[in-house]
Amino acid sequence: MSIEEAKRRLFQRIMEFYGDNLLSVVFYGAHLKGELDEIDVLVIIDKPYDPVKLNRVADFIEKIKEPVEKEYGYFIAFELYTREEAENFHASYLDIAKAYDVVYDKGDYFKNLLKRMTHPDTSMEHVKYLTTIEILKDE
Repeated sequence: MSIEEAKRRLFQRIMEFYGDNLLSVVFYGAHLKGELDEIDVLVIIDKPYDPVKLNRVADFIEKIKEPVEKEYGYFIAFELYTREEAENFHASYLDIAKAYDVVYDKGDYFKNLLKRMTHPDTSMEHVKYLTTIEILKDE
């Protein structure tokens, strides 16, 4: 089975699990260039259905990631964020900005987020913890 079939199945499971709460699904990384047989995916949901992030991650692994890995044989690396979490800059966004494929984007949420994060006038609005790091560094 091809990596494209695995990605389609992965997307299908994501849609089924999150339904209307899903904002964006973005594939990124070396598999887009045919360099690795590993699927990198960013999933952004609107609201946390469980207040504990660890529970949301465990659900993704159990109900989405592991079944697709077992069925298709490709390793899946994922980033799972709520809208609020996605609004803060994450290092993975650097990889995503290099090469990505948006397969679902309700209201162009991810497209607009990436535009704001990469624009010089608005990018720093998304780095919420930089001040804390700088203060600690100076002490």
